[in-house]
Amino acid sequence: MTTLISATYALHRQKIAVERTLCARSAEESQLAARWAGAWHKLVQRKLDQAEAMSAAPFMNYTGFSVQPPQRVLH
Repeated sequence: MTTLISATYALHRQKIAVERTLCARSAEESQLAARWAGAWHKLVQRKLDQAEAMSAAPFMNYTGFSVQPPQRVLH
């Protein structure tokens, strides 16, 4: 769960960086904010990938058999 919380925080910071990119007063300020937005985007993706990997891991049920969670189809 902490992975999703940190992904939410990173997504919020990415939103702020995008807003700063759009409202920048100079090209340099816009470029810097765009780099921050890109870095936050990478972090969001990494955290979401980690959360998906953790939820896709098989687990043992009470009888000792490995149970695979249902596969998600992304469109």
